[in-house]
Amino acid sequence: MKKRIAVISIAAALLASVTACGSQPGETPPAAENAATDGDATPVGPADASEQTAPTGTDSSAAPTSEPAQAAQPPAATETEAAQGQDLTADSIGPVSFTPNEKGYSMVYGSNTLHAYFKRLNVIPGSGKMTVRRTADDSVVEEIDLKDTGKCTIAQPDTTFDLLGWNGGTHLVIRLRDTPASGEAYYINLEEGAFTSQDGAIRSKAITDPSVWSFGVAPYGVIPKLPSGSQVLVGDVLSADVLVRQPAVLAKVENYDENRVRFNEKEFVQDAKLEIKIYQIGEDPFTVTFYDDDDNPIGSITLSYTASMPPEPEEEAPKKSITNL
Repeated sequence: MKKRIAVISIAAALLASVTACGSQPGETPPAAENAATDGDATPVGPADASEQTAPTGTDSSAAPTSEPAQAAQPPAATETEAAQGQDLTADSIGPVSFTPNEKGYSMVYGSNTLHAYFKRLNVIPGSGKMTVRRTADDSVVEEIDLKDTGKCTIAQPDTTFDLLGWNGGTHLVIRLRDTPASGEAYYINLEEGAFTSQDGAIRSKAITDPSVWSFGVAPYGVIPKLPSGSQVLVGDVLSADVLVRQPAVLAKVENYDENRVRFNEKEFVQDAKLEIKIYQIGEDPFTVTFYDDDDNPIGSITLSYTASMPPEPEEEAPKKSITNL
């Protein structure tokens, strides 16, 4: 099953200076000539968007929880951004792609991250609220303040930009409070000004149509016993349930440093237990990617743990003599 790539425009205009999403990724060159241009389109997402993290993805993050964001002032707009913005109007934030989405990329069960990819550089969260609703009854699952750095962070560019045909832009990761249920469907509403250009001149328009950003949750996935982002000790052995279910026929553990973290198995063709042993201090991310019958990646989830050294055992106090009482 091949992924279809397309783009949507959501329009915008907002407050001046917001420092909501951690560190801004580095500047990128102008988009290629064959990159998508402004205009309405279906939101799409590739099979390898994760969090995958996600953590990261992610990201990851329950299922996986969010990594703590580190707020920082995004850099000033550049000549590159100005060039990309020449075709933008006062009410347009430019092309944007959302994942997961119902156009070919489901959320992997066990993940709790959403991704927004903007062709424009230096997009930041605005004052508009995001609402997650359950499709079956339109009930509100969660309301999110995007300026909360525990909920929304600026992530590094990833391969999604290549698949979209963009030479860069802005990648925002939104982390949900709870893990969406397997087999359920959800959609997103966005208030006006949910996203904005850094200078505040451009605000995104509201999204109220349930079909613009909707997604289902796949039956395949990873359910860790300890949430992603947790603090652990060197030498700890963690575990997670890997669920390999149609349309997934294979799961592979990828993108890790075997000098830091190792696994009991690296490939799974059916539901199984994944064991993870941490060997060094610091952060240890890894990705579980799911493949279909044609060996196409159809989804992935990234988990990450930060290990520290076990505390030194306390020395026993010398025993006092009980003689000469």
